[in-house]
Amino acid sequence: MAKHIVTCRICKEKFDAQEEEKNKTWIMPSKNFYYHKSCYDNWKAQSDVNVRRNDEVYIEYIYDYLARDLKVQYDYYLCEAQRKNFVEKKNYTNKGIFFTLKYFYEVKKGEWEKSHGGLGIIPYIYQDSLQYWASMTKKQANIMEQIEAQMSKMSELAATKKRVRKSNKKNIDQTALLLAEVEEE
Repeated sequence: MAKHIVTCRICKEKFDAQEEEKNKTWIMPSKNFYYHKSCYDNWKAQSDVNVRRNDEVYIEYIYDYLARDLKVQYDYYLCEAQRKNFVEKKNYTNKGIFFTLKYFYEVKKGEWEKSHGGLGIIPYIYQDSLQYWASMTKKQANIMEQIEAQMSKMSELAATKKRVRKSNKKNIDQTALLLAEVEEE
């Protein structure tokens, strides 16, 4: 069989991508994206760690939102137990929990007193919150597209429209001037 030499996108090392060895020594998750299996697994694990690390930033945002924006008293241990439960058992993200709280208290104008100092409302409105934020993102993208389309139309019009300058000079009939001069003499 003919050699099929490709380059790993991570370590940049060239290797022979024989079909028989696919998913054993090399993988191709997308068309023409070749990786050594070990390189890809390490890279994927590292990116998952980064995603988790970025998601952990939202833990601080959740408690900051409750204390500073809503200015409410909350039971930290209850909230933390509920948050961990949502993340581990329901596969919610901390970012999702944060935006669900913003959705419930800012958009829906929910009342904190009914929460009894915890985050118990989250599972009931999490999906609604996701849909709301997805629609808001889509609307903003549509607005940006409309603005870009409008700007391109304006630039096309400006390019096609020729500027017509009017002369400030008055058209003077020279024969009339000569006649006026002759009459004055």
